[in-house]
Amino acid sequence: MNLRQVSTSESDIVFDILHENAIWLLSKGIFQWPLDWLESIHSEIKSSIESGLFYAVEINNNNLSAVIEIRSTPEEIWQNDAADALYIHKLAICRKYADSGLGRNILTLIKSQALQQNIEYLRLDCVAHNTKLREYYESCGFDLKGIVEAGEVNLALYEHQIRS
Repeated sequence: MNLRQVSTSESDIVFDILHENAIWLLSKGIFQWPLDWLESIHSEIKSSIESGLFYAVEINNNNLSAVIEIRSTPEEIWQNDAADALYIHKLAICRKYADSGLGRNILTLIKSQALQQNIEYLRLDCVAHNTKLREYYESCGFDLKGIVEAGEVNLALYEHQIRS
């Protein structure tokens, strides 16, 4: 398994995977990726793909099994902290691969690559009320760094220290 940059020709597939996950989250009563929000950032997602920030994982027959956005610039919700970090966003796994350990394997792969690149931290956020996702990230070695207000929701900020 490896991460590869998504090509611009795959932008519809990326959006489909994100949309599939948004619908699943809503079916569970989780206000993480509302459909209107996801639709409103469609051009932002396409731009991110064009900028080489979206990655794909393929596990069967070269079909995209998961997607993830990885950024390296300091982010406002982290108070623009300039620490050497990678910011993980929009990790979405095709529902047919749910509960297969793929998400944990992807995070482990990113940690390994970050270590090789001398990155100090992996950072991510999720809606604070999604307790199952928060427990999942904590089980993957991420530590809660705080809760911040972000419009209609509060976000839980998580960090994993790669090197000390």
